[in-house]
Parts: sequence; structure tokens; C-alpha cells
Amino acid sequence: MKIKHVTHHVLADYRGKQLSDFAGDPYELKANNPECFNNLVAFCCLLHHPDGCLYCGLTRFNGDILYRFDVRTKQFESLGYQRVSELFECKIHRSLELASDGAIYGATAGLHFENRRLEAPGGALFRYDPKSKQLRKLTVPVPHDYIQTITLDERRRLIYGQTYPVFKFFVYHLDDGTVENYDYTGSISHISAIDDRGCYWSTWNGVQHWLYKYCPDQRKIHWFKHSLPNARCDSNIMYPNAGPIDCMINGGDGWLYVGTCGGSLCRLHAESAAVEYLGHPAPTRRLPALKKFRDHLLIGCCGDEDGGCLFTYDTRARHFEALGPIIDSQTGLPLYRTHDLAIGPDGRVYVGETDVPTRSGYLWEVELE
Repeated sequence: MKIKHVTHHVLADYRGKQLSDFAGDPYELKANNPECFNNLVAFCCLLHHPDGCLYCGLTRFNGDILYRFDVRTKQFESLGYQRVSELFECKIHRSLELASDGAIYGATAGLHFENRRLEAPGGALFRYDPKSKQLRKLTVPVPHDYIQTITLDERRRLIYGQTYPVFKFFVYHLDDGTVENYDYTGSISHISAIDDRGCYWSTWNGVQHWLYKYCPDQRKIHWFKHSLPNARCDSNIMYPNAGPIDCMINGGDGWLYVGTCGGSLCRLHAESAAVEYLGHPAPTRRLPALKKFRDHLLIGCCGDEDGGCLFTYDTRARHFEALGPIIDSQTGLPLYRTHDLAIGPDGRVYVGETDVPTRSGYLWEVELE
């Protein structure tokens, strides 16, 4: 298997000086740089829906941060998050989750500086129904902090979340709207996963970035004092004090598979909490997305400032296969930094791009052969 054809899709094409990590004062940007405020875009999270479309969570300072991409017509459609947003909600980071009824749960992140912290109400959990097109905010679970990542446990009717800039962990109960706020953990995952027993895994401690799991039956966190290989070296890469976990999925074989910010793939045994290093699939940092692919294959994307690439990992044969770099087949434009990955209905792979220093990020479509 290898990459056959690559193309990119442009939603908004801001051309100008990039902001450092997209940080900025929304009031100043709106007044002084409306082009940046409206058109600087990054594709942060992607969700393939049973309706055949791709749902995209964006960074965009004007609050228009939730879009649908029709994979047949190649057209983008705004889903109108601006109708319910407040000024500090400028990102849906790694926070789109699909429920069995087709509804999408999401959460909003922010990028304002500390001097605006107490003005900002906090990130919201929301629900979007593609059938009725109803968009509804559920709650602000942690005042003043914004939500970087969520994970849905539909069976137990829970949403797990982690916040930024203060790394707090919370559990939201869908049925009664209550929030368990476990406050500061010192570390954060880019995105986490739930094991077969319903336990949620992430990292804690701002120096060691040790593992923890939350058991919903006990409503208790189990704190471990070991982490992933090279955890300290692979931390502080996404942003200051962020942990080594770039992505995590349940492989369905008793293991959680973990991509690290250093670009390695590891696996975590859910029963024993043992960690095993599997390999480094590309000569780059960052491994922000993994998905179950065909049979016992996982597919993932790698790439930081040195461009993006795709790979597969065979969980039975324990074998990596490099599929190639993500470079537009017609223009020769390379993807800058990968952020998320989704698999379309025809097996095509879509990769979200972020933090490009000279332009907006694009949505990249990859056909495999």
C-alpha cells in the first residue's frame, strides 16, 4: 500500500504573518486585524459521520469553528457555531465525538492571553444534531478554563475532558448534567482513550508525566508512577508542560495504542498498566492521530514542521509500513503540520493541517493504492 494521489481543500486562505501558536487577544484582533480574525484557519479535529460527510473542528478567531465537508461535492458548509459562541471560543481542538444516534458532542477551546482570563467564561460542551441541525450548549464545566480534548463514553453516559491553560480533568454526566471536577493534574494529553473496562487514561505531574486511569465505577483516579518511554523528552513539545501523549486509541485487543509527541508508537496494557515501545514510524516528531483501518491495521499520520506522512501498523505482525509523504500531487505543496486524521466512506484519508507560519491550514485528501 502507498499514497496514490494527494490534493488539498481551502476553506479560507489568510496570507500574512502567523501568530505564535495562534495566541492572541480577540478584542485587539477584531478591531485591528479583521483579515486575521476572520480568515486565519487551522483544521484541528476531523470526524467522519455515517451521513457520509466529514465534520471539522477549526481554530478561527471569529467563532465560526464548526464545519461540514461534503466528500462528494468537495464543498464546505458552516454549521453556525457563531450563533451560540462567545468571543473567547475560537477553537474546537481534539473535541468531536460521535454518538450512536448520529449526534455529535464537542467542546470549545480558547487562545487568549492571561490578562483576559477572568473575563472569559470558560469552554463549553455542546451537542449538534445533523438531522435537525440543532446546536445546543450543554454546560461550561470548569469556569474560566477552556477545553482541549474530550472523550465520550456513551455506554456510561459520560464525557471526559481536560482543560487549558490550567490542566484540569473533569467528568460530565450526560443524564443529570453534573460535573466531577478533579482539578489540576499537571499534565495533559492531546487526546485520550477508554479501555475495555471503561477506564479513562491520561498523564499527571508536570515533570514526570506519569500515567493515571480514572475508574468510573469507583469514581476514583488510580495514580501510577511510571510513564511512556522517553516521556520527559517527548513532553513540552505541543505547548509548555503538555505531556507526551499525542494520541491514543483502544485497539480492541486488550491494548491502548499511543502515539507520542516525539513521533513514537507505544502500547499500554489496560490491565497491568505495562507499557511497550513499538517503534518510530517516520523521521519526524509528532504522531497526533491513529485510526483503526483494515482488518488488524492501524493507520496514522506523523509530521511537525518538517511535513506530514502516513503509515500503517499491523498489530498482529507488529510491522510498520510507510505510505509516503503528504504532498499535493499537482502543485507540489507539502503539508506543514499534521493534527488529526479521518477515513472517508470510500477509504480515502483526510488529514487536518495546523499552525502553518505563512498561511491558513488546509484539509488534505489522500487516495491510497
